[in-house]
Amino acid sequence: MPAQWFPEATKNDLGDHAPCEQDKPPKAIAHITADEEATASRPLPLKPFADLKSFFTGSGRGSAPHILWDPFTGKFAQFFPATSRCKALADPPGGIKPNRTGKVVIQIEALFFPHCRVGNKVFAKLTDTPLRGWDELHAWVRSWGVPDRWPMGRPTSLTVKTAPLSVWNSKPGWYAHANAPENDHRDPGTWPKLA
Repeated sequence: MPAQWFPEATKNDLGDHAPCEQDKPPKAIAHITADEEATASRPLPLKPFADLKSFFTGSGRGSAPHILWDPFTGKFAQFFPATSRCKALADPPGGIKPNRTGKVVIQIEALFFPHCRVGNKVFAKLTDTPLRGWDELHAWVRSWGVPDRWPMGRPTSLTVKTAPLSVWNSKPGWYAHANAPENDHRDPGTWPKLA
């Protein structure tokens, strides 16, 4: 059985585990923290990894993902085991429970927002960053049976593109936060290649 806890991550178990739906295909959800509204003409500094980690273990625990990933340093923090639902997708009462719709629904928040500044350099897209640690993270997600495909297409822009329930409930693979039913987010905009 694959490791419940990503070996490269610090373990910050929030408890409150809940099972995923074993009759649904495995999936991974790509997010960015998007904690600032920067522009090309007004870039803003990236928040420290420790600040976001503190947020997800404190006041933001109700929206915590499985993994917080810093693509600039390769640091990781994990808040839920792989087979538990996390809380990164909006889940209104009486809805479809998108955080559970799969054997696993592994959710990754990349520490990033468009036009963030790190040192003296500005990064417009996640794929412009060093992507440190991506290969290890990707291999761990793949070990849970999540195939290297995007049922709704690889994200290339910050656009809402909600997956039909027929796709969400039946197609394994990677989804953007922008694809999740009952959610209105536009992220991640871009994501590293899976192959």
